[in-house]
Amino acid sequence: MERKKILLYLCNFIIMFCILFTINPAQAEDNIISKLENAYKNIKDASGNFVQISYIKDLDKTQKFNGRFFIKGDNLRWQYLGEFSQVIYINKENLIVYDKKRKQAIKSNFSPEKYGQLPLALISRMAVIERDFEITQKTENNLILIPKEKMGNVKRIELIIHEETFPIKTMKITDSNGNIIKIDFNSIKINSNLKDSLFKFIPKKDDTVLTY
Repeated sequence: MERKKILLYLCNFIIMFCILFTINPAQAEDNIISKLENAYKNIKDASGNFVQISYIKDLDKTQKFNGRFFIKGDNLRWQYLGEFSQVIYINKENLIVYDKKRKQAIKSNFSPEKYGQLPLALISRMAVIERDFEITQKTENNLILIPKEKMGNVKRIELIIHEETFPIKTMKITDSNGNIIKIDFNSIKINSNLKDSLFKFIPKKDDTVLTY
């Protein structure tokens, strides 16, 4: 039951940045958003590591996950390593969550119009921040994003913007139930000519694929 709750919570955020006013907040927000936009202009692909800390309020439990991520255009591969071995594939058409241990994949349609504001989509280029969120600047390199429309249970997203080539350093997601996911990115490589095959899920003969 506990594992089921953990899996459900994590999947919700896949089919899932204290407000501080400045003298001229609109101008400040424009500057930090420009950092994001300008950084993405120079990125053809990116890969790196992430550390995810998940606090599940109902279980009063904190878990730590490590993994790898790969981005190319609007394609995202999000891969958990270790005991919790899942791979998530996102593109403009499909969302696939593959559990290696259970040899099971869950596939569903992915519409940018409906799901373009997903937290993980912020890492690629599917989300249009000013369209999808109310934006407040917390510090010079920190944004608080409040969804303009219902986005699952997501209450707010906090982004820490990186000064280097990859625009997002940390993402913190809080939901309406008090659950929190914090993701830190590191060891990032930009424009290394990632293979398209990384973003294609090909089931093995003994895999089960469920479509919703």
